[in-house]
Amino acid sequence: MFHLPDLPNVGYATERQKAGTDQIMIFMREIERDRFRLLTIVIEGKEKWRHVARAVFGTTLGIDDEALDAMYQYFTLQAARPRDQMELLAAQHNPAVWRDVVKRIMPDIEAQRETVRLVQKWS
Repeated sequence: MFHLPDLPNVGYATERQKAGTDQIMIFMREIERDRFRLLTIVIEGKEKWRHVARAVFGTTLGIDDEALDAMYQYFTLQAARPRDQMELLAAQHNPAVWRDVVKRIMPDIEAQRETVRLVQKWS
């Protein structure tokens, strides 16, 4: 059994960094519990994520584009099935391979979102 890496953070050295890291953790745990939102973030893409996340987090916590991109990458890992997660983890330092894996698994992520949408509709 494997585990996903630690959540992204912006550091712990200053109070600002600690506050930013705490906000990232709280937000990511909230999204983790809402599968539909998680899948939607991944499907809509990194650029849309950055735009929305900048509005959510603002500038006071030091959550920059690098941190937002790390969060998006983590959401992509969470959206993937376990076999795909392992493949993504192996490719995490190779952007071209990561992109190819994401492209290949995106139809499955879209199908997952449709399934969640239908289940929520009938619940």
